[in-house]
Amino acid sequence: MKYYIFLIVLLQSCLGYGQKFGGTWKGELKVQGVALPLVFHLENTLTWKGTMESPAQGNAKLPVSAIHIEQDSISIAIASIGLTYNGKLLTNELIEGVVSQNGMTFPMRLSKAEKTPAKRRRPQLPEPPYSYDTLDITFSSEYDNVKLAGTITTPREGDKLPAVVLVSGSGPQDRDETIMGHKPFKVIADYLTKQGIVVLRYDERGVGASTGNYPKSTIGDFSRDVIAAVGFIQTLERVDPTRVGIIGHSEGALIAELIAGESSADVGFIGLLGAPAIPIDSLMVLQAYEIGKVMGMSAEELQQAKEVNRRNFATVKSDLGDEHAYRQILENMSSPLPDLSDNQKNEIKMMVLPAYRYFMRIDPVPFIKRIDVPVFAAFGTKDVQVPFASNLESLTDHLPRNEKNFLKAYDGLNHLFQKAETGAVSEYIDIEETFNEQVLSDLAQWIKEI
Repeated sequence: MKYYIFLIVLLQSCLGYGQKFGGTWKGELKVQGVALPLVFHLENTLTWKGTMESPAQGNAKLPVSAIHIEQDSISIAIASIGLTYNGKLLTNELIEGVVSQNGMTFPMRLSKAEKTPAKRRRPQLPEPPYSYDTLDITFSSEYDNVKLAGTITTPREGDKLPAVVLVSGSGPQDRDETIMGHKPFKVIADYLTKQGIVVLRYDERGVGASTGNYPKSTIGDFSRDVIAAVGFIQTLERVDPTRVGIIGHSEGALIAELIAGESSADVGFIGLLGAPAIPIDSLMVLQAYEIGKVMGMSAEELQQAKEVNRRNFATVKSDLGDEHAYRQILENMSSPLPDLSDNQKNEIKMMVLPAYRYFMRIDPVPFIKRIDVPVFAAFGTKDVQVPFASNLESLTDHLPRNEKNFLKAYDGLNHLFQKAETGAVSEYIDIEETFNEQVLSDLAQWIKEI
């Protein structure tokens, strides 16, 4: 059945943890003074699968028999040799964990490695020396005593410059919004800074060099971090504090809408890249439908899955207690999937995590109606994560009229604003383009003119 596959894809797109574990991971198992290299190849297509190699012992690729991911933790089993690895994601590039075999346990750290780097060019990725100044900084989000680490890029000429804070999408993101070998925020920062705009990008709380606890944080927490970032950049000597804006991608764009709608930060404008603009539970149903369509589900399967998802998200959004909501979702799933495995049940439990339920209850429309600053909004017509038609229509209908607003759907672009064939998430890694230059050009020109 495709329903479970469908659900897993959806959960990963919302919570953002699963995608961090995909790829090739290398470590050294140290036993009695001997270092034994181990290599794990993990891939999520329709379900998680993988192999393990021990290069010092031969070229054999042992199949992974089970993979379980829960938030930032992973468990990998290789049944053929009785080995398990249990680890926790420290950063996008490091997992700290232990290997167990034959009743013995050994610590082992895994580091991320590209499996085939030569085939995955990233021609837009800027490399030093840069034509602008870069400075690594930290600032405080005093609401929660969190220290956030980031990078400011500043043009070498000019005063009273416009400035922006970049806000990343869902899942634990570093300052470059690194995903599948792409670094969209580094590319955006490079382009805008060359156009005379100061840019601040930062590691989310609990990620990279920033303190805080990501898994226990909500959009409310992340919003307060953005407000702190805006306040920080407004104090910079060469920045015009009246021309500071927020540029958000995906969930980051939702945060920009909420902040602007509440006037909780003194911003002069906001830029929305793939912004949710309809109630989140409705967005998730729509997102799931579009992902299922590019996965090849039939019209009948899509409709059946839509009904199940609609009931599930209504349950998540409800005031039911977490255990009651979990049982209700299991009941909703009982018809299409009568025999859920323990792993499947654990995945469903992610839907009643507090942060996910908080997210599911958000409706951006009332906030959009109160936005009184200029808005730049870009959507890709092949975006399956935030489908453009409904969200662009909602913005057009509810955003107060402003002659400086710029709303546009870009033909053929996916959620990352790459030229795409289908828009499927699986395409991201193989596309060389990181971020479409026409969108960058339009964004930079708009910021300079408002």
